[in-house]
Amino acid sequence: MIHLPDPNKYNDPIRYFRECHALIITLINQLEQLTQEAEKKGVKQSIKEDRGWRDILDFLVNVAPIHEMDEEEALFPLIFEKVPHVGFQQPSSPIRFIEEQHTAMQQHSIELLKIWRQTIAKDEISDDEANKFILGAKELAAIYREHIRRENEIIYTTANDELLSPQERQNIIEKIREMHGKEVISGMFDYEAPVFSDPSYKPTYVAGADNEDAVSDEEFEVEDEDE
Repeated sequence: MIHLPDPNKYNDPIRYFRECHALIITLINQLEQLTQEAEKKGVKQSIKEDRGWRDILDFLVNVAPIHEMDEEEALFPLIFEKVPHVGFQQPSSPIRFIEEQHTAMQQHSIELLKIWRQTIAKDEISDDEANKFILGAKELAAIYREHIRRENEIIYTTANDELLSPQERQNIIEKIREMHGKEVISGMFDYEAPVFSDPSYKPTYVAGADNEDAVSDEEFEVEDEDE
């Protein structure tokens, strides 16, 4: 499994969040590369041969929601209490707007995982499913890029340059550490699990259908988050 950076190694929460984004962008770049390759050689063949699908989908479904929860629970309430609008669309409800994007990214990821699993299990995929898989991967990558750009340029910059006191920074990173200490991760969770922005969601994941943990055989060099 590909993990987020360890929050225990950070004292500044904004730096931590930015490095989480850098990792996510690295994986989104790889998702786009896989999608291009799948268009060339066929979705079924790509799913069967390219281990990257498993690693990236595992991350997007299992691990990325932890980052979103960190933002929603530790950072956003403080930011929006101080600056309710922060330049986002739907200025009357910025938290809802951002969390809706979080939910959309999660739903897209779950849908890709569903098609991936069905293809592995049945060793076949229809033309409609293959097209849906390709289009879904492209749309997911686009949503992630725009979402991360907005958060980096507006929320993180505003929080870092104007809003957070040293004590507030300390409180945020401590809350993130506490949240991560409560997580239980054992593999790909069922794609029918509730989306992470649901208040009842708990980040406890169970093994996938093949009962194997999704462990990455690759090492990732994190790219610059602005790329």
